[in-house]
Amino acid sequence: MRLWELLLTGALVVALLWPALEGRRLPRGVTAVALLAAVFIQFLAEGFRWQLWGLYGLVVGMSLGDMLARERQLESYRRIRRVVLGMVGMLVLVAPAWALPIVELPPPTGPYQVATTSFEIRSEDRLEDYGPIPGDYRRVMVQAWYPGVLSTNAEPLSPWITDLEVIGPAITATLGLPGFFLNHTRYTPSHSFEQVVPYQGKIPVILYSHGWRLFRNAAIHQMESLASHGYLVIAVDHTYGSVATVFPDGAVALLDPEALPDADDVDDEIFEEAAIRILETYSDDLRMVIGSLEEGVSGPFGSLAGIADLDRLGIFGHSLGGGAAVRTCLLEEICGVVASLDGWVEPIRSAELSKELDVPSMFIRSDPWRVLENDQVLRGLVERSNRRSYWIGIENTVHSDLTLAPALTPVAAWFGLRGSMPAAQVFAIIDRYLVSFFDRHLLGVGGRDLTEVPPPGVLYELIP
Repeated sequence: MRLWELLLTGALVVALLWPALEGRRLPRGVTAVALLAAVFIQFLAEGFRWQLWGLYGLVVGMSLGDMLARERQLESYRRIRRVVLGMVGMLVLVAPAWALPIVELPPPTGPYQVATTSFEIRSEDRLEDYGPIPGDYRRVMVQAWYPGVLSTNAEPLSPWITDLEVIGPAITATLGLPGFFLNHTRYTPSHSFEQVVPYQGKIPVILYSHGWRLFRNAAIHQMESLASHGYLVIAVDHTYGSVATVFPDGAVALLDPEALPDADDVDDEIFEEAAIRILETYSDDLRMVIGSLEEGVSGPFGSLAGIADLDRLGIFGHSLGGGAAVRTCLLEEICGVVASLDGWVEPIRSAELSKELDVPSMFIRSDPWRVLENDQVLRGLVERSNRRSYWIGIENTVHSDLTLAPALTPVAAWFGLRGSMPAAQVFAIIDRYLVSFFDRHLLGVGGRDLTEVPPPGVLYELIP
């Protein structure tokens, strides 16, 4: 809970306990004025969020009770009832604010300040396969993070989820929750600054591909951390595979559930065809970004293309996006390294999967994904390669641990959003290995963590 939320809660506890301990109420109006003032200050200082409705209601109820109560003395049985029922009620009313706090993003671990910008990329060579009206030109939103030169009046980008009024309800709809459920994330700032002059000089490029039903900021802590270590990091919103994509002209593309139907609802052949098609779409989005970078400063990236060193380009992704990253590096010689977090590679066509993965690679896998047939397919790809691969398992984790999802709530494990390993520990492990991997194979320096004894909970293997 935030500072003024805690102070408001403390004021309510005092207002509940004082009459019970002293046996009498404060002079009429004192409690009401104090509580209403606390709410007013909290509202002005921090803003409203729906998780506080219960506390606000309690303030109104206690203020009315203070003003209307004729008897200022409390008999012993009323004092005991006030303590027991009051504190039980307080716990119930505080629970939503505790269970769904204002999310705090893990801070970047590198020495550079991080800047960010978002824009649209479209291709007249690709027609859209998905959405309500297929056949138009394919277009995607991308967001770039990079080391920047900050002015003294630069303001942090806020909130973490841009276009929350669209993205928030889209996310909650996939979870079967009310549309307002994630409204409080508007108070979560990123660690990046908008529209800042980029670092001068050529820097390596890293592309990121998100998983099915996610969005480009679903692992923003990984983007910001890599950018703070001196990389130009570019994440793609895969249109119709993202929960929602909002374009600069106001157009909105919501997730197309038919793009990857539930495997239990369709025949195996239909599901397999859909999986191949959507993975190739993700991969071709990454290739479209590469093509846009190759256009230089005259292309959609503008001045950012001027700092992009395309001779040092890596790609990584999560789940479906991790499979797209692998496919792109199988097909594109410009790819220098690839990393995949629970990468889903089974939908890659056999003819492409039989190619040699001729780049250094790193594969991070959660507990459930280490026992899937997908892991065997991935292992075969790795063992056919003559390049170094880092084969990493993180124990006591689940699929969503490899995104920012565990940071949403301290009870994330109740909803299956994380395993038993603490979220901060998982974030630190992934950051450690991602930064070390790209440092060693794109910058040619550092990477000591790749050779040291792995931290507790990490299953680490070098191949070959």
